Amino acid sequence: MQTVKLLDITYKRLVNRELKLDIYQPQSRTENRAPVVIFIHGGGWASGDKSEIHQDYRATLLNDLLDKGFAVVSIDYRLTDLEHIHFPSPVIDCKDALRWVYKNSELYRFDINRIGLWGTSAGAHMAMLLAYSEDQDFYGADELKAYSSKVNYVFNNYGPVDLNMLFKPNLGNFKLGLARIFLTRKYNLRQSRLATFSGMDIENQKKEVISFTELYSPVKYIDAQAVPTFTIHGDQDQTVPLKQALILDKALKRHSIPHHMVVYSGQGHGLKTLRQDQISDLSKSLLSFISEFGNN
Repeated sequence: MQTVKLLDITYKRLVNRELKLDIYQPQSRTENRAPVVIFIHGGGWASGDKSEIHQDYRATLLNDLLDKGFAVVSIDYRLTDLEHIHFPSPVIDCKDALRWVYKNSELYRFDINRIGLWGTSAGAHMAMLLAYSEDQDFYGADELKAYSSKVNYVFNNYGPVDLNMLFKPNLGNFKLGLARIFLTRKYNLRQSRLATFSGMDIENQKKEVISFTELYSPVKYIDAQAVPTFTIHGDQDQTVPLKQALILDKALKRHSIPHHMVVYSGQGHGLKTLRQDQISDLSKSLLSFISEFGNN
């Protein structure tokens, strides 16, 4: 299959940098508008880039989506650090990228009535925030505020759902969970992803951090208007434990939101050792899910 690749397109200009995205389209596409899947990479909100879509099972899913006539948009966003960039900056960027797709739908022949989100790990966390939140949430660039951010479905790949449960900023010393796992050598080893995520002193601002992580937990945004969700997770994930997916499943069921979940036995974070037959089955299930819910 021949693919048209439009790389490093600027979707947002900041004071000292530009944020980019890549567009993949089947070369043989017709003049009809193409349904769109927007990919948000992972990396603990502090690393990674849009090229992640070519890694492991994601490369197969990308090619299969293109084979079925989809356009796929892979985006970069501001990465958190200890000093300058914290939440909600990354999710604001992601929502601006979604609004950019609406704004440029005529130019790129996107079908804005058939848009889905696909995220991995921290990217899945933000994909769910986008999918379950309202248009007025996470406003960013003034020139994009007029455009919608509605989507039809979200594809959650082992994403954090309840940050308080994940980070465990409880009484006494922090039981850091994911934050401890994501210690970074670039800065003082006592700092963690939670510090970069919030920008707060995680030892002396416990109450503030608890409120902050709750504010950016996707489960808090789920109501009867939430979109259908497809989740994949490994039962040996030590970074984002399977319990996160189960919390999501329970919340979606409570509001009667369609949710398809696949749990892979023996798989850790990233599902890095999926067999080819598992990837093929995943692709078929995802395409079936999109066929059922991607046009609503």
